[in-house]
Formats: sequence, structure tokens, C-alpha cells
Amino acid sequence: MELKETIKLNGIRAELLVGIIVAERVYEDFGYGMVITSITDSRHAPGSLHYAGGAVDLRTRDIKDAAMIKKITETIRKRLTKDYDVVMEKDHIHIEYQPKYS
Repeated sequence: MELKETIKLNGIRAELLVGIIVAERVYEDFGYGMVITSITDSRHAPGSLHYAGGAVDLRTRDIKDAAMIKKITETIRKRLTKDYDVVMEKDHIHIEYQPKYS
């Protein structure tokens, strides 16, 4: 795992750490190194879980095959619980911990 030099970790939720560990294993299983590009830093939409330490962005630009990015995203989603949203964005994979209460 590699962290972008400007990454901020302050206030990260423990539940998000679990998501990061799972994602790193998936990246490794597919033969890629994982780079975290944002957690509580950078600009995000108002109300974003990034600001509360509940979301992480993972670099995908080193993965040239869009189908592989989709497969990695789906595998991360399958390995986490329904309390995590895993979204393939244009230039990164976004993971957030957002518990679903019934």
C-alpha cells in the first residue's frame, strides 16, 4: 500500500480501515499495488463522508484495462458488508462506510 504524499489520516474511522485492508488484499490478488489518494483531505462534495473520515479514494490510473478496474471494484464490494458503498468512478475507486440501519 502506498499513500499519496498529501494524504491526511486525521479522524479516519476504524470501520474504514477494515475497508482499506480488504481493498489492499484485492489489489494484491489481482497483481496491483494500491495507492490511497484521498481520505480526509482534498475537495469533495458538501456532506461527503471524506470529511468525517468515512471515505477513501483509491488510484486506478495504473490499471490500463477498464474491465479489470470493474472486476477489482466488484470484488471489493463482494468482500465487504452492505454497510460499505464501493463505486467505480472515472479516475478512482471510492469506498465509504455508511451503515444501513433497518
